[in-house]
Amino acid sequence: MFGISKKARTAAPKAAAPRIFVPFRAIGYVTNEIPFNIQARGQAYFLTTCVGTTFHIYDVAKMNLLFVGAHTSTPITALAALGDLVFVACGSDVVSYKRAKEVGRFSCGTDPRLSIASLEIFGQHIISICSDNSVKLNDHTTGELYTAIDFDSSFTVTTLIHPSTYLNKILIGSNQGTMQLWNIRTSTMVYAFKGFNSPITCFTQTPVVDVIAVGLLDGSIVLHNIRTDITIMTLKQEGKVTAVTFRTDDQHVMASANMYGDIALWDLDRQKILHVMKGAHDGTIPSVQFLNGQAILMSSGSDNSVKQWIFDSLDGLPRLLKSRSGHHAPPTHIKYYGEDGHFILSAGRDRSLRAFSTVRDSQSIELSQGSLSKKSKLLNLKIDELKLPLITTVAASPAKEKEWDNVLTAHWNEPGVRSWNYQRKALGSHIMNPKDGSATKTVAVSVCGNFGFVGSALGGVDMYNMQSGIFRRSFNEDGHKKAITGLQSDRLNRTLISGSLDGQLKLWDIKSGKCEHSMEMPAPITHLLLYTENNHLAVICDDLCIRIVDVDNRRVVREFWGHSNRITDMTFSPDGHWLVSSSLDATIRTWDLPTGHMVDIFRCESIATSLSFSPTGDYLATAHVDNVGIFLWANRMQFTTVSLRSITEDDVIRVALPTSSTLDDDDEDAENMFTTNEEVLALEPTIETPEQLTEQMITLSLLPKSKWQTLLNLDVIKARNKPKEAPKAPEKAPFFLSTLPGVEPKFVATKKDDGKGGDDDSKMIRMSMLQPETVFMTLLKRGHASGVARRVVNEGQKDEQVIEVERDYSDFFDHLKGLNPSAVDFELRSMTLDNDLAEPRYFLEAIECLLKQRRDFELAEAYLNLFLKIHGDILVANPEAGLDDEDEDYDEEEDSEMDSDEDDSDDSMDKPKTKKKSGLLKMNVHATKAGPLSVSLRLRRLVTEHQKEWRRLEELFQSTLCLIEFMRTKA
Repeated sequence: MFGISKKARTAAPKAAAPRIFVPFRAIGYVTNEIPFNIQARGQAYFLTTCVGTTFHIYDVAKMNLLFVGAHTSTPITALAALGDLVFVACGSDVVSYKRAKEVGRFSCGTDPRLSIASLEIFGQHIISICSDNSVKLNDHTTGELYTAIDFDSSFTVTTLIHPSTYLNKILIGSNQGTMQLWNIRTSTMVYAFKGFNSPITCFTQTPVVDVIAVGLLDGSIVLHNIRTDITIMTLKQEGKVTAVTFRTDDQHVMASANMYGDIALWDLDRQKILHVMKGAHDGTIPSVQFLNGQAILMSSGSDNSVKQWIFDSLDGLPRLLKSRSGHHAPPTHIKYYGEDGHFILSAGRDRSLRAFSTVRDSQSIELSQGSLSKKSKLLNLKIDELKLPLITTVAASPAKEKEWDNVLTAHWNEPGVRSWNYQRKALGSHIMNPKDGSATKTVAVSVCGNFGFVGSALGGVDMYNMQSGIFRRSFNEDGHKKAITGLQSDRLNRTLISGSLDGQLKLWDIKSGKCEHSMEMPAPITHLLLYTENNHLAVICDDLCIRIVDVDNRRVVREFWGHSNRITDMTFSPDGHWLVSSSLDATIRTWDLPTGHMVDIFRCESIATSLSFSPTGDYLATAHVDNVGIFLWANRMQFTTVSLRSITEDDVIRVALPTSSTLDDDDEDAENMFTTNEEVLALEPTIETPEQLTEQMITLSLLPKSKWQTLLNLDVIKARNKPKEAPKAPEKAPFFLSTLPGVEPKFVATKKDDGKGGDDDSKMIRMSMLQPETVFMTLLKRGHASGVARRVVNEGQKDEQVIEVERDYSDFFDHLKGLNPSAVDFELRSMTLDNDLAEPRYFLEAIECLLKQRRDFELAEAYLNLFLKIHGDILVANPEAGLDDEDEDYDEEEDSEMDSDEDDSDDSMDKPKTKKKSGLLKMNVHATKAGPLSVSLRLRRLVTEHQKEWRRLEELFQSTLCLIEFMRTKA
């Protein structure tokens, strides 16, 4: 197939991506005012619709979305299909797609203002009607121009058709009401028909050869024989004729559509109208078509819907079989429903409440408002005129979804609050009216789903039971003076928070209905949002400020300034770290609550009216004033590193809204969008966190919890994982093949004899080649041997000297952290008991070093626990072991005095202590009374150090709790 590079196809460069949110896709789009295309492939039918800059392909049998076309640089103006290929016209280009992937492109002109109004398949060619009043024929495989027919101002082309059995002929209609038959191969006009009194709007081939149905602007439908140039019959409907189709199942019925959304059914035998499907669509119907040989009519409208009508009743009238639709007016309020983030509740200006699926498009549905179609037929009104008034606020709780109504909606200038049942996807049975008789301004549903709250225009707040719809109580004691603009209840259903235009923020006790606390904001309150996990309340005020109120402490903890126009909506992230807000200044800003900084800002093409964050944190959903769809923005924090430094207004960028199609994997813009911004991260200051901030602080290790917790229950785990059968020995290799030890036997590669003799070729084993000690024990002994002793004279006691012994066990503990729990258990059990328990004493000395440094506290506890389980009985049985060790030169009496001193924490803090270094252990003893250190004394020192650190931790916990209680009572 022909084609050009993607860089050349891009008409306008895309805007840079925001730091956190990037465009993902748009949902809620089905079709627009461009006529659809139906193609039969065997017994299956496939429907192609246009949705702005992309197209959708549906399976007609189940109305499932199969493919979404790629994004085009300009809006699509025409569609056509041939085999596996779909042709779309965008601007002056015709682009061909195969399975929604672009495979070719050609241009119908060089004028950037040129546009294509219609496409028609003509064998291996494509006929296009261009805005310069010309008809062009191109080869769709090569894009080569075959012929072009230019018309003057006396014949303005509006539509064309290739009549059946007419070889190389096309019939062209004009805005002047005249028709011309052209031979496309020779580019000559064959015949000029007499004109009609109205512009021609559409052509349709009838089941009869030579007869063409001509739709006119004045509503006339003319069945004309183009061979004899004779009009067979003329029918007239109300409004402009936009599309005409014929049944092909032995029923002589014609269907015609008009610009008002009505479909007229005609009996061609009696030349009379059978039925008018009043309000089949809300708006212009660009195309209708009967399926070949079936009593099913397909129709699409500018109301963003595609419908199937089946003629199976005895009276011959159609009924709605299947449909796919979305809002045909911009949404006003959106909200994620449920904890999985699969559905979004959306209320639109078309007076409907819909549930859109973010996972499967076919699961999107409109919540029923009753039998409106029957009422519309009886009253001769459109369905939209019978729907409830415009929905202003939606509140829902999935807790009692399967038991009773769990959705509440407030409507424009209507006092009654309507309940909805999400399980049945239908309108509920309760209407909750404010007790003061005024209009409802806002609603809320408790987290448990048992209670609904209604706020009125006069400042009243009422509570109703969601199951029965019965009124429970009013919150009027010291109530609001103006309209309620926000209602929120906490997680435990103890407190109800209300905000009003009078600037008062009130906290009510739900059980008693009394006002517990009242706060006055500097400006009228327009919206409230509570994050129930930590009771942080976001308050939007008319002074363009968002204030964060700590409900527990009842004070303002954050203020976010920056929006230059009225704030329309806001939403919390699932973890409560971010607050995303939108405004009439067309910006969407992300605020970081812990730091109080703005970490992301971008400006959209149109104003965002509503926001909702996915419960899983994957997407941000937005609704905009000029669009009927819902737009999803991917959270980059889910898959890459993002800088969260503070930004200013100068960092704002313009971003295009998402489309129905996601970005291609090989798109350069997508690659830049979904990778880490290294230039931004390079500006971040490099922060190196020390291993220990201060010597007085107890720090924990960074190892996984499972590494040290498994040590405490290792014997239980081994008993549970013990195999039922003994492992089978592997098959023995031949005696002349050497194998390496391991789980899987591997053969040792033989060395070629190079003819050189030496020590390497000797088969004798030297003692120096043996390594009986493991790395664990080698590093332990090296740490003990690293002790450096020096004599220092004590201040005030010149007759006594102090020996400072510094031991470095850092390499030993680094190696110990890298071992798995089973390896640590093996190393501790492999310790020898020779030399008066030298190796166990060295290990106790290392643990004492770690406790004195106050590092890796939980590891030291776990290692000591396992060690005492293994060697505790031996140590108790040999309390004097180590007294004959000449390497140790310490005084037992002095160490006992040191233990008693350490019991008094206050005195020990005042006394001068030995200087400590990272990874080193220092012990002070009197040189004049130096002697060996026994196992019992070392254990006593270790227990004393252990108790001292736990005592410090308990004191810190108590002081912290007292401080928190003091701040809570004083706030």
